[in-house]
Amino acid sequence: MLVRAIVLLAVVLFAGCEIFDRDDEQDIDLNDVPQAAMAAAQAAVQGIEFTSAETEVEKGVTVYSLEGVAGGQEYEVEVTAEGKVLEVETD
Repeated sequence: MLVRAIVLLAVVLFAGCEIFDRDDEQDIDLNDVPQAAMAAAQAAVQGIEFTSAETEVEKGVTVYSLEGVAGGQEYEVEVTAEGKVLEVETD
């Protein structure tokens, strides 16, 4: 019985960590985005002008979400501090 309780507690704690990990978004100034991340995001969408940025930790990796406009279209580019583009979304 005690073993089941410990296992259940461990599962709840690990699941809880993942939930909190995803909700850790913080707005940041565009000037605080690492140069490699900004360069990669700009290269991902030609002519983009970024308007806002936020950061969060996903599975232990800091991810920068940059929002901007290019050609009248809104974009969100997710990139790591090292400059790896993870996702490009349009609205």
